[in-house]
Amino acid sequence: MELICHRCGTALSASESYCPHCGSPQLRYEPADEAEEVLNANPQMLGRDPGVVLWKPAITTAALVALPVGILSSLLDFGALWVIGGGILAVSLYRRRTGLLPARSTGWRIGGLLGVLAAFVANAVDSLTMVLKRYALHNGAAIDRQYLELGQQMTTQMAHSNPEAAATIPWFLHFWLTPDGTAAMALMGAVGSAIAMLLFAAAGGAIGVRIAAFGSRTARSS
Repeated sequence: MELICHRCGTALSASESYCPHCGSPQLRYEPADEAEEVLNANPQMLGRDPGVVLWKPAITTAALVALPVGILSSLLDFGALWVIGGGILAVSLYRRRTGLLPARSTGWRIGGLLGVLAAFVANAVDSLTMVLKRYALHNGAAIDRQYLELGQQMTTQMAHSNPEAAATIPWFLHFWLTPDGTAAMALMGAVGSAIAMLLFAAAGGAIGVRIAAFGSRTARSS
């Protein structure tokens, strides 16, 4: 392409930075340099499939959000609001760190990861709280009484719902009134809570993707 002076129209060579006729400095536009700068600024945004999870920022984000979600779920009882809100927040932080609008499957995965980590934190806090109540505050008798009442309720419901089975396997009903039955009830409660947190957090991640997509469409239309 022929180079000409933008002021007087004199033909220039590629090596000339100033016009030999009028002395005007010549400005050069190099599109390749701009493309290279964009590539170096954020290489992960170019050619990246939104459905592919960037696991390093996903794990970091999920772990960061799981800590307060797990603690709140343990100390303030399990509530779907904490976990769903945590899933939405995790997706929002993931998008902010990666600069990508995640796909719905990515939201489910990030939310599910958050649910697993939050369940671990919540169960750890519950276990530590029970140890402190039993050995530091000496409330072991009250804890045992609560589990005994729960075991009695379970055995009564089983006996009423299926009297023949209760008469055939009385040892099964007696099991829930033993220390092993107490441990089994605690384990069942922890597993049930973990599964619920996993499902609600995954749903929160999917909701977070929908919110992010809606916000992106609104920003483009404005």
